[in-house]
Amino acid sequence: MQTDLPLGLNISAVERETGLTKELLRIWERRYGFPQPARDAQGDRVYTPEQVDKLRLLRRLLDRGMRPSKIVGSETAELMALLERMAQTQEPKTPNTDVDPLIDCLSRRDLGELQRYLQGELVVRGLRDFVSEFMPRANVRVGEAWFAGEIGVWQEHCYVEQVSQTVRMAMFTLSQPLNPPKVLLTTPAGEQHGLGLLMVEAMLRMQGCQTWSLGLSLPLDDIVAACCELGCDVLAMSLSSTYPQREASDLLAQLRQRLPAGVSIWLGGAGSHNFKRLPEGIDHLGQLADVIPAVGAWRKARKLD
Repeated sequence: MQTDLPLGLNISAVERETGLTKELLRIWERRYGFPQPARDAQGDRVYTPEQVDKLRLLRRLLDRGMRPSKIVGSETAELMALLERMAQTQEPKTPNTDVDPLIDCLSRRDLGELQRYLQGELVVRGLRDFVSEFMPRANVRVGEAWFAGEIGVWQEHCYVEQVSQTVRMAMFTLSQPLNPPKVLLTTPAGEQHGLGLLMVEAMLRMQGCQTWSLGLSLPLDDIVAACCELGCDVLAMSLSSTYPQREASDLLAQLRQRLPAGVSIWLGGAGSHNFKRLPEGIDHLGQLADVIPAVGAWRKARKLD
């Protein structure tokens, strides 16, 4: 029987605290030897505060484009120094006068005011500008506030839910006729970050596309079945910076092999930038604005424009 275990968090709590999925934590443990959690009396993983602190730093570096293989083996002090160097070389930040009130609402736990503020920005800007201009800055600012400890995990989750509701209600009011392509949107199993996918869906709806969102973390077999049974023209998937690249490569190769040739596959999200070369038959949407020309090109190729 194990005794004198260090105080720490279980794997579910670490997932909530760092934004790194349970699957990713286990993969890193096998592949890189970090983290190496202790085990409690039931055999469950227990992560020390020091490990959790390092995992937070790793998440911040992943979001800035670093690859796990380059940084997971580094010491915490080295990671902190790397973050400082990256911050010093970044361009000076422009004031976020239209975004900072979000943090104020979240810090004061005034969720009613948060909802009113988001709705007000949507009304003033319109859906296109809200999704393409306001939300990217808001997402980054909320993420920075979470990393810096200005807000907690539940407040970050609250922002995601509130802004998602705001966008979905706005999409519901769109009245233009729906035309091809029919697009299925989801993330693969283990991928729990879906805000970017919602932004893509909004852009597609504004282009008059018919969309089906199947939510997050859908197993490969179900993705294939849904695409075929719904008769979709395009599968749009999003990967975050934390999704393991080796698993992503295998997944994309299997999707391309199993889906009909007529089904296009569009890949976006921060994790899509980690590929030097995507498998043949996979189109990369590097940024949100790429949705518009991608739809246009799809329709032009089929003489639908």
